[in-house]
Amino acid sequence: MSGMSGHVCSKILLVDDEPDGAEFAATLFGAHGLIVLVAHSAQEALQILHDQNDIDAVLTDVMMPTMGGLELAKAIHQEYPQIKIVLMSGYAAPEQLNAEERAYSFAEKPYRIEHVLKLLRA
Repeated sequence: MSGMSGHVCSKILLVDDEPDGAEFAATLFGAHGLIVLVAHSAQEALQILHDQNDIDAVLTDVMMPTMGGLELAKAIHQEYPQIKIVLMSGYAAPEQLNAEERAYSFAEKPYRIEHVLKLLRA
């Protein structure tokens, strides 16, 4: 790879328990030149991260059954501190997030792809 300046995440993991939403988002990000893997649960996401060592960023829905996006973010951050994490939610406004949650980038759903791409580049 040539110069790393202006590095755009090239491989992202999208975690969303709604298959339709996840597939749609994967298509959108793919159209912007990203390689997108999809997980439908936090457990599945952790398994994928364990198996693939070249994921640059994780976009995760906050509201998911069994293990929410925030728990997942914490687990990822502990084990893979280099991975960028973007939380997505249609329920929590950024100002409702506590300090712990604000440690991560945040995109409100329905999100604008440009906004999320900007977060990934930040």
